[in-house]
Amino acid sequence: MVSRMKRFIFALAFLVAGCGVIPGLGADDNRHDQLVKYAQCLRQQGINVADPPPGEDSFNLDGRGVPKDKLEAALTTCKKYRPQERPPTAEDLERMRKSAACLRRNGVDASDPTAADPGIRVGSPPPGKDLDAITAACEKEAGQ
Repeated sequence: MVSRMKRFIFALAFLVAGCGVIPGLGADDNRHDQLVKYAQCLRQQGINVADPPPGEDSFNLDGRGVPKDKLEAALTTCKKYRPQERPPTAEDLERMRKSAACLRRNGVDASDPTAADPGIRVGSPPPGKDLDAITAACEKEAGQ
């Protein structure tokens, strides 16, 4: 089973690339409400994101065309609403490192996660390549 922490971290990394899905913590009402507040805050900062549907623990964020500094500022401003996750396990980190290595093999600039900074910073894909397709293949390869 894919850990929610890993999905959240992996998704946050793709925000830097321009778009992604933000997983939450589960479908319980309190956590869903927290994720809705996070989405609302991001919209107030000019980021295109829809509320998660009832019973869902994710929402789509479209950061294409948003300058990186504006996106990072919005994420910082809205951090207080972001659902809190458990720290990644060694297994989570290893799978994320495998994903990052796969992304790099496919021409995407990707940083290795650490326990202190578990996110994967991701750049744009090579011209003519689809980041979603590369990501899906790398997640599968890494066992996510």
